[in-house]
Amino acid sequence: MKYFCLLIFLMSSTLFAVEVKITNLNGNVLYYRDRVISILTERTQLKIDDIIMTKDGRVSLVFKDTTLSFSPHSLFRVTNLKNDQRHEFGEFLMGDFYSVTREKLVDRRRLEVLLPKAKVHIVGTRYIVQIAPSVEILMARQEGKFQELPRLELIPEAVSSNDLITQITCFEGKVSVITDSAQGKDLEVNESALYSGAGANLRVSAKDQAELAALFENLGFNSSASSATSTNRVE
Repeated sequence: MKYFCLLIFLMSSTLFAVEVKITNLNGNVLYYRDRVISILTERTQLKIDDIIMTKDGRVSLVFKDTTLSFSPHSLFRVTNLKNDQRHEFGEFLMGDFYSVTREKLVDRRRLEVLLPKAKVHIVGTRYIVQIAPSVEILMARQEGKFQELPRLELIPEAVSSNDLITQITCFEGKVSVITDSAQGKDLEVNESALYSGAGANLRVSAKDQAELAALFENLGFNSSASSATSTNRVE
């Protein structure tokens, strides 16, 4: 079912603009809409189901309450769905992103990001998500060695693979992880959750400050992203 859905959104998109600001744009970043790949600029008006593809570049997406910053060779599908219960920013498909959420939200919506085989609920926090085809590639990315994305026609198969490895690391606040296999964990500060397959084998480990600092630096996220929700947030 998920493979079918991925194929559908690669073929067509829903033409509704979303409330998001594009900042910290460096290098080659593209977006895919209606079977057309275009260069992303700070003036691009993103729409629901657009797929952000960072090549050798980086970009930050500033939503009302959250800023998402992406490393090179990452994939993200924009949704920005809102109702009285939740605010879902989108689906992170592959690569690395750093999220900063304002501590005091303007409403009581539950903030969510979809991941392969899991859903993440956010409580006023900073965290990093990494998704890679294998543990070896995940570790290489943690050292700043970024593998290129699959060809466009291979993306649906790649992002729906049971071989994907996902790691979520909490830097501040709390992150609630619920996988498709009904495993769950509330991550506290300095904790990482690693899982694979159909959301199975969820393991949690503690990180020290040196490990957290090295991860942040090697993935190339800068300190200015931490304050983006207060300085650049969309009104």
